[in-house]
Amino acid sequence: MVQERQNDFNSAILERKKSPNRFVVDEAIDDDNSSVSLHHSTMEKAAAFPGDAILIKAKKRKDIVFILFADESCEDPKIRMNKIVRSNLRVRLGDVILSLCSPMP
Repeated sequence: MVQERQNDFNSAILERKKSPNRFVVDEAIDDDNSSVSLHHSTMEKAAAFPGDAILIKAKKRKDIVFILFADESCEDPKIRMNKIVRSNLRVRLGDVILSLCSPMP
């Protein structure tokens, strides 16, 4: 009984809450500096649609608005962006970023 409880706590520490707005940075195929790409099912989880303007927050208080596009070849928890976008956000491949859907006037 004590072992079961201890195993539950150990596994709970290792498992992080899966936030629908956290993504892993991946290399983009296109060279558009104002857009990022997500898988269609990932966009549904994040309550976003293709063509939406999203605010991406990264390390060192960097945040930029991008246009969102659907990409079926992108894996589920990843977001695709090109090298210039990554350098503007100060992130590298494999970093975790936070994305927020923001209403634009």
